[in-house]
Amino acid sequence: MIPSKALTASLARTALRDPSTLFFSYVFPSALLVILAQTMGSYPGVRGHSVVDSIGPNVVGIGVTFVGLFAGGMNIAEWRENKMLGVLRCVPLSVSRILMSAFTVALVSAFVQAVLIIVVGIMPWVGMSLSPWALLAVVPVFLGALVFYLIGILVGLVVPSLQAVPLVIMLIVFPMCFASGAMMLLEMLPSWVETLSHFLPMTHVLNGLRWPLTGVVDLSDALVGWGVLAVSGVVLFAASVRLMRWR
Repeated sequence: MIPSKALTASLARTALRDPSTLFFSYVFPSALLVILAQTMGSYPGVRGHSVVDSIGPNVVGIGVTFVGLFAGGMNIAEWRENKMLGVLRCVPLSVSRILMSAFTVALVSAFVQAVLIIVVGIMPWVGMSLSPWALLAVVPVFLGALVFYLIGILVGLVVPSLQAVPLVIMLIVFPMCFASGAMMLLEMLPSWVETLSHFLPMTHVLNGLRWPLTGVVDLSDALVGWGVLAVSGVVLFAASVRLMRWR
């Protein structure tokens, strides 16, 4: 088997054997959408949409963020902990191929998660309305997973212990959820938070998802989001390859 395919298959098997990974990747996000839809469904939406049309893309975006960060951060930390970094250094693969093999597993997980959330979202008891451009959501899912996977790689390289990685990821994600408008409308927050939101990758993931999925933002917002994520992905990929350490 080609080394990159063997590595990808091994990482996929590891992920599928972990019950907590399966639960938080595929069960929890859909359950969160249902809970939020039931508790906030009576709130007014934006631009003539129901509030669920905003909640659905937000949940997809949060899920993509978590999948990417945990895949990148935990892979590096686990490889360092179990001495796999030294083994991988001897594999006839470039750093970029090794990182992309691991990313492939994260990307498939992000796509499966997004599909499950969307399927649950369009159920009558949830009530999310898809736009005609919903298939284009593959673009922000891919770009968002890539950007946060690479951020996770950098977290894994910097944080010294495996046990500390999840805590650091939580400290990154939860403030970003609020500051990007994933958890509440930015209009309800101080003006400086709205200014800060323009510099957060999650904001661009959310805008990139909101237009194709439900149309609660303009196409221009989505295009800006996609562009920012694409450029960020290139920069972060170069940084990850450059900073990769093998011990």
